[in-house]
Amino acid sequence: MMSVRNLTRLAVTSALTAAGLSLAGTAGAADSNALGTYTFETSDGESAKWVLTPCEVDTPNCVRVSESENSMRAPWSANAYWTVGSWILFVEQPDAIICKDGGSAPGRNNYSWDATSLTGYASIFNGDGACGSEPSSLTIPFTLTKTGSGPVQYPTAPVQDEPYVVDIPEPYIPGAAEAPPGAAEAPMPVETDPALKETPNYIPSPEDPLTEAVVSEPGFNR
Repeated sequence: MMSVRNLTRLAVTSALTAAGLSLAGTAGAADSNALGTYTFETSDGESAKWVLTPCEVDTPNCVRVSESENSMRAPWSANAYWTVGSWILFVEQPDAIICKDGGSAPGRNNYSWDATSLTGYASIFNGDGACGSEPSSLTIPFTLTKTGSGPVQYPTAPVQDEPYVVDIPEPYIPGAAEAPPGAAEAPMPVETDPALKETPNYIPSPEDPLTEAVVSEPGFNR
């Protein structure tokens, strides 16, 4: 016999499939805002500590939920998946159903909560009539209160595979560079160009007007 919980999950999956979505949601890593430590409290007085960490396998929209410090149930952990604004997880528990006489019965619990308000429901279908009761669906509201931030995510591999090398040139030393072969023997232009080597025979004063004869003198600054 299929439980109400399984029927609900099947209905949600069918609705998402018809809308072109899936329980995994859109691709992306675990929401860092969701990671951290929480206090889990139900409307009937049950409380526990929840720690949300990244899933062991880097799965889109997945967080690992670990419960501890619950006086009514044994510790457990399971993956929760984000879909349409809510987190959903299913977990097999040896004490999923708590009996009125203090005993318990195994089962598969479904926890779902709103990602923004952090309120949700824990539900299970008691199909076998555990605790001497008639088969029924149990739904208990709960709230989560964040008490601590998530773990710091350190790189698992070097940020840069190869060392960063800066090529620093040697400091400049005047005269240290070698002159090209034959440069020392080659005459400078001033030694071979008459126009640069010659000195004008006549250097006019600022008051004297320039004449064509003066301008044509070798070495005149043209």
